[in-house]
Amino acid sequence: MKSNRILVLEDEIIVALDLKEILEQEGFEIIVSHNYEDAIQQIKSYKPQLILCDINLGTGKTGIDFAKSAKASIPFLEIIYISAFTNSSIIEQARETEPLNYIVKPWTEEQIKVTIQIAFNYIREKETQHSMLKELSLSEYKILDLIAKQKKSKEIAEILFISEKTVRNHRYNIIKKLNLPNDNNSLLKWAITHFNK
Repeated sequence: MKSNRILVLEDEIIVALDLKEILEQEGFEIIVSHNYEDAIQQIKSYKPQLILCDINLGTGKTGIDFAKSAKASIPFLEIIYISAFTNSSIIEQARETEPLNYIVKPWTEEQIKVTIQIAFNYIREKETQHSMLKELSLSEYKILDLIAKQKKSKEIAEILFISEKTVRNHRYNIIKKLNLPNDNNSLLKWAITHFNK
């Protein structure tokens, strides 16, 4: 099994160790940081796929500050906040970092296990899609972007200054590369649901 790397950023040592123990029993690879500075150093060497992040880290910078920095260095990184904060201004600030989830303390062991399993299902699916997108040519990539914007073949041909037949050929090739069923709407549905530039 491919290793699933998680960084736990939690200033309360007992809570951090509890999370580490629960997740290691589930087969995840865990590293723990107790403050912003240490966590910034850890992401550079450890390259986690997921961060469980407390918001209140004592004094200085918050978990939200960390999430912003971490996502800037690792674009496909996912964040799950674990916090006692439920006020709307904090949640709004957290929402701006596009977290995968937000768990309110006190949490249960089952809640952590289920949330992390779902998170890694999502992460694996996203990694698969990303690797499939890398198979596309630049022209196919542009066409997929326009399909996601719900442009028809005729419109795509006009925008890219190519024939409609060329667009149809590209659509056929994209469907093959993404392993989609060869029906009229499969590519449109996939593009709208999954394609993010």
